[in-house]
Amino acid sequence: MPRPSNAFHTLLLATVLAAPAHAATTHVWPGAAPCDGTLQACIDAASDGDRVEIATDGPITQSIALHSRSLTLTAADGAAPLFSNAGITAYSTGGSADMQVSISRLRFAHGAVSAFYSGTGTATFDLRGLVFDDAPGAASGGLQVIAYTGTVNATVYDNRVSGLPQSLDSGLIRLAAQGGTLNASALYNHVRSTSGSGVSGAGILVDVAGSGSTGTVKLHANEVRGSFYRGGIYLSEGLFSSTPVSYGARVYDNVVVGSGDGNGIGLTPNFGSIDAQLVNNTVTRVEYGVLYSHWDTGTGTTTGLLKNNLVRATTAVYAAVGNSISADYNLFNGPTPNLVSGPHTITADAALVSDALPRLTAASPAIDAADTSTLGLGLLINGLPVTDADGLRRIKGATNKADIGAYEYGDASFLHTTSAATINGHISWIDDPAVNDAPSANLFAVSNANAGVLPSDLVVNDDAFGVWYAGGQWSLFHENTSIAMPANAHYDVFSAGAGGGTFRHVASAETINGPFSQLSDSSVDNLPDRIVLLAQDFNAGPVYNPHPVGVLYFAWGGPGAWLVANLDDADMPAGAGFNVYAQEPSPNAFRVTATAASVVGDSALMLDHPLLNGTPCAQPVVTRVYDATPVTGGFFVYYGANRWIIYARDGMPPGTAFNVLVNPAQVAACADMIFADGFD
Repeated sequence: MPRPSNAFHTLLLATVLAAPAHAATTHVWPGAAPCDGTLQACIDAASDGDRVEIATDGPITQSIALHSRSLTLTAADGAAPLFSNAGITAYSTGGSADMQVSISRLRFAHGAVSAFYSGTGTATFDLRGLVFDDAPGAASGGLQVIAYTGTVNATVYDNRVSGLPQSLDSGLIRLAAQGGTLNASALYNHVRSTSGSGVSGAGILVDVAGSGSTGTVKLHANEVRGSFYRGGIYLSEGLFSSTPVSYGARVYDNVVVGSGDGNGIGLTPNFGSIDAQLVNNTVTRVEYGVLYSHWDTGTGTTTGLLKNNLVRATTAVYAAVGNSISADYNLFNGPTPNLVSGPHTITADAALVSDALPRLTAASPAIDAADTSTLGLGLLINGLPVTDADGLRRIKGATNKADIGAYEYGDASFLHTTSAATINGHISWIDDPAVNDAPSANLFAVSNANAGVLPSDLVVNDDAFGVWYAGGQWSLFHENTSIAMPANAHYDVFSAGAGGGTFRHVASAETINGPFSQLSDSSVDNLPDRIVLLAQDFNAGPVYNPHPVGVLYFAWGGPGAWLVANLDDADMPAGAGFNVYAQEPSPNAFRVTATAASVVGDSALMLDHPLLNGTPCAQPVVTRVYDATPVTGGFFVYYGANRWIIYARDGMPPGTAFNVLVNPAQVAACADMIFADGFD
């Protein structure tokens, strides 16, 4: 195909850079009137649909009320607001008006965020990126959503709650219907007890009780640590109410790690019913892994699925008489009184990294042993991400079969450092057991200037490079063969497990349009939100392409497509080969865009991520997103001032974007940690 015309580039620029129109007003506090006084006054002066950004780190000691308001409250770019002994309440006191509230990117010390609805309409609450950090032994209000009447649609996403429940019947995250309909999705939250032993209450508590209460609660890829006597995850019907009600619970890909006692996942109806699907969860270090019981003399039932779960506990599962559970494809380490299990149940040792870090090792019988159809259909029907508890691809491996438990085995990360022993001209040979003798491995890499070591002389090596397999080993090589590989250059390498979301692409006359080559795969076609990584692969296409490469999504007047791009606008050569990785966005696979507040100097983009901040041994992998502005230089990552940084040689103007992947298993292994923000 011919090189695109100027008109094509104009169209592409308009598509890439176009921003949606916004009618709402953004207010910055503290700022100009009406935001030159208190934060509450600023909020009260805003109109429904407006956005209020907090531009100070605080501490903020005034509790905030959003009474029957529809607003967005968030941190301003570059700020990290802290509420100290204060919180935020969004609520209505009746009427038919709808509410729509979004609260995000705020921190709380001894504080809470509560969202209540008592109207006859619909409330939509979006609570994400919130951090609640209380001292050990202190009671935390945490985060709660309650539907008193009407309908509440809630998203509780990627929050971190550290503390203790306030009582036996509370949780650090509480999702409740007390007369209304609650449809809630809690995804990727991290919850931790600050006690070293069992405590009253729950980590995540679902409480549906009282006449008129119903709904569906979806819990996906949450991690709960610490022993809770109610349960790390606790599903209750009819608490303090004899009126039978029913609701649905979809509990997929969650992790509960206790401290030796307490319960993992508890389900307790009173006189009503819970339709519960417990699929692909991991529970370790508790007394009862999964506990099906009743309230007092209640006669209610729990029905549904118990499939693909990995449970290591004193008692793996206890099922009270009267419940109707379809159980199979689970791995149990511990007895299962009163539970009738199917023929695919495994009772062997799980072969985990450890009970505290319950990811699978290569020897685990849980690998490829799940009922993949139940998992896949359940995620699809319930509208849940196809990701595991790490926020990475849920189904992977050569067989495309899922693993039992919350974590999917198959990805690997490591650091490669060049040396005289590995270098041969423009090539450096890799010696790592994760990829040795593995010609079908899917490698992605980024130049890491200092491997997190400070103080250190940076070894900057941002020349265009690719990967190549020969003689049982993979290598990294400069696409410009005249540039020798320097010694002591570091690369973060991510080897993506086989399966959906990884594929090879070879540029051809049918796919090339000037500097671009169009990708075609079910994992990327017409999916603009995908996080796509790219690596030049000489085995896929033995053609040198000595240009910086990236990806972009292009759509104009029809189905869209992802493209491989030479970032300097040089023609894409036919026969050039690439490794491609694609997945749904998650907290650990995301797109970061440079702003005036996030760029230091002209070229350094500061990353802000809980697993990267303060973690010099982390190994983020990065691919640049083409923005219609040609660049001739490459980029690299390095660590400094407790942050990981992306440095672009040609500068980092606002709008420059990168796709970033963080592998939590690698971070946990290198740092011997649970959370990177002090939750250890």
